[in-house]
This record gives sequence, structure tokens and C-alpha cells, in this order.
Amino acid sequence: MNKVIEKIKEYEKKGISDIHMIALVSDTSSEVIFYGVVNGVKYQSNNMVEEGKIDSGVVDSFYDEIANIVRLDKKFDSSKMNIIEADSEECKVTYDERKCKTFKIIKEWESNL
Repeated sequence: MNKVIEKIKEYEKKGISDIHMIALVSDTSSEVIFYGVVNGVKYQSNNMVEEGKIDSGVVDSFYDEIANIVRLDKKFDSSKMNIIEADSEECKVTYDERKCKTFKIIKEWESNL
């Protein structure tokens, strides 16, 4: 999943630094969330948009691009929920049942940031 790291680095050049991302991707759904620093302040990706720190199109594009990268990767398992945790240096891939509790997975990930 080196392309995920490359995409994070690309977006860090757009003014968001220190991106930490989680993506939960199946063949029919995806949820992508990231935290990053804009002007010295750490924001969750949706809050960046709500507070006018970055255009919603930039964040939406990032979400779509990450989901597409994951689905095209050889590690993608269409029978599972693919869980990708990444930053600009490493990318970890794990799997869960398709009907897993995504909210719980995200909250656990957030508590480790």
C-alpha cells in the first residue's frame, strides 16, 4: 500500500501536515478519516472543512482517492473490511468481518493518536 503513503505525502504538500489516517474499505463502502495539522493546529478532517481551513473538495477528493487506491491494491480482500492505518512513513493493513463495528474501530484508533 505504498500508494497510500504517496497520496498522504501529496496532500501534505497542500498545506496539511502530520496526517494520520484510517480507512475502512470494502468493495461496496468506504469510510476515511484523518487528522492533520493546519497552521499549527491539529484538526480532524471533517472539522477542517467545517472551520473553513480547507476546501471540502480537497477532503472529499482525498477520501475517494484513498478508497480507490485500497480497492486496486493486491492486498485488498473483497470478502472483508480492509482497515488501513497510515501516515507519511508507514501503512498498516488489517482485516475484519464485513459487518464489523466501524465506529468502535475508529474510536479505538483515535484514542491511540
